Amino acid sequence: MKLNLKRTRIALPLLAALFSAPSLASSNSGFGLGLGYDLGVGVTAQFRGTSIFVNSDALAVDMRIQNFSNDLGTMHAYIDAGGFYEDGGHYDDNDKAGVRLPVGLSFGIAPSLQAYIQAVPNFAFSDNENKEGFGVDGALGVRLRF
Repeated sequence: MKLNLKRTRIALPLLAALFSAPSLASSNSGFGLGLGYDLGVGVTAQFRGTSIFVNSDALAVDMRIQNFSNDLGTMHAYIDAGGFYEDGGHYDDNDKAGVRLPVGLSFGIAPSLQAYIQAVPNFAFSDNENKEGFGVDGALGVRLRF
């Protein structure tokens, strides 16, 4: 995984916020770690309703703003709000950052295994006019709950 100074200046404050910010959701009290496809294939983690996705070219952090669950607590519908950064490669004008509003479903596959799927409306900002504006992405993944 490549690591540069620009990404480190963004990633470290976001990781600090992930583990120090109070959660907006009261139903998630554990920690989950897994694999997902969001801004490419990468690692996903969740701690008390705050989710993070990271790979070599992208970073996304979302906080839970609303959570709905079934009577058994095995399936949850949720709305998150957050932000993202995508590295544009060798050309700085292809970098983009923006805000996002993931809406999704999470459900238990096994007692400590959770899967999720979400639609991710977003608005991206970039120096490259072709890379900015409104878009809708998708994400899916699995997390092992601790």
